[in-house]
Amino acid sequence: MRAFKVSKQKLVEWGARLKGERGTIALSFALSATALLLIGVGSVQLAMISGGKAKYQSAADTAVLAAIAPTTADDDMEDVAEKTFLANLNANERAAITNFDVTTETGRVRSAVLTYAANQATVAPGLIGGSHTPIAGKASARKADFRYVDVDLWLDGSASMGVAADEAGRDRLRALSRNDRDHRNCAFACHMPTRMELNSPYTTSEQRAHANGVKLRHDIMKESVQILIDELHDAYPRGLRARYGVARMAAGWERQLALTSDMQRARDFVGTFQLRPNSAPSRLTPAIQAGRNTLTSGAGDGSQARPEKFIIIVTDGMQFDWHALAPGPIGNSACQDLKSRGFRVGVVQLKYVRLDGDAAFNTWVRPVYNQITPALQACASAGYYFHADNPDEVRAAFRQLAKTLEESLRLTE
Repeated sequence: MRAFKVSKQKLVEWGARLKGERGTIALSFALSATALLLIGVGSVQLAMISGGKAKYQSAADTAVLAAIAPTTADDDMEDVAEKTFLANLNANERAAITNFDVTTETGRVRSAVLTYAANQATVAPGLIGGSHTPIAGKASARKADFRYVDVDLWLDGSASMGVAADEAGRDRLRALSRNDRDHRNCAFACHMPTRMELNSPYTTSEQRAHANGVKLRHDIMKESVQILIDELHDAYPRGLRARYGVARMAAGWERQLALTSDMQRARDFVGTFQLRPNSAPSRLTPAIQAGRNTLTSGAGDGSQARPEKFIIIVTDGMQFDWHALAPGPIGNSACQDLKSRGFRVGVVQLKYVRLDGDAAFNTWVRPVYNQITPALQACASAGYYFHADNPDEVRAAFRQLAKTLEESLRLTE
């Protein structure tokens, strides 16, 4: 009996223990099931959020690309962006939008920026948060409508460009060359080699001018052409893509720098530009004719394949070659031919400082002096003639030329 009582007691204890373990297992299972449910619902919700973001973002990306498309008019960009955005969403997604905005930019650079926000419904409101999950994003697109242009610089390299840039420089040169055996009281073509006194540190009168702070006409020309290149390069971020070339006009037309898009190379080359050695004649009309014959059509649409073409002539406008060419202003026929071929011709006239008393000036220049400016005005395309009487005005003229070029290309919209 005692043994039976012991067994019965153990059975009771085992039953109680089993009942407690079942309760624990049930509770554990309930907790685990809840966690799994939350994880499952959360995974579904995260997937929905991710999918929703991708859907809205895709619609936004498509919308801004449509806005800047070439077929979209400037005034329609915002409307096209909005309609494209909404067309790529379903009704529920459109209804969930809480904020939408489009900003656009037109001109050489077209851009569109779209921002959006939406409240996406949750799978189980109250179980893992509120009834909605916010979604927000941004899309942008930008297209630069570059304008390509060739700026060919035809620089006067004849002897007369060695004249001082202003009257003060002229008088200073005359004083400095008082004892020059070859060019006594030199004011004309003062870049030429000369036999100076034995104790002179200079081999040319140009070196003497520079050593004494006298600017010659071609010094100002080089500085000012560099200003033009700098000013045009400032328009680079706004879409201007320029190439620069350099030719020298004197006895003939000489290509010195082929067209290059390397702005710094062009600028540096201009800084080293030299007048033609010795007493180079000013055969400007034949030089322009020869240059014209090296060129094809100037008619371009501003594309990379067909850039717009500008020829910038920088000169004092006076030509002579002793008895081989009649002295006088630049001829007009070559200029007109360039313009008829589609080139835009810019002319910067550097003042021909009067050298009264100098034999060469009195003989060749003074009789036709008043004809120089009208001839250069006729050579230039409308609005592209600039005249300068002193170094400061020359620099200002080149800045104005750069501005005129930019405005003609509508880069300032």
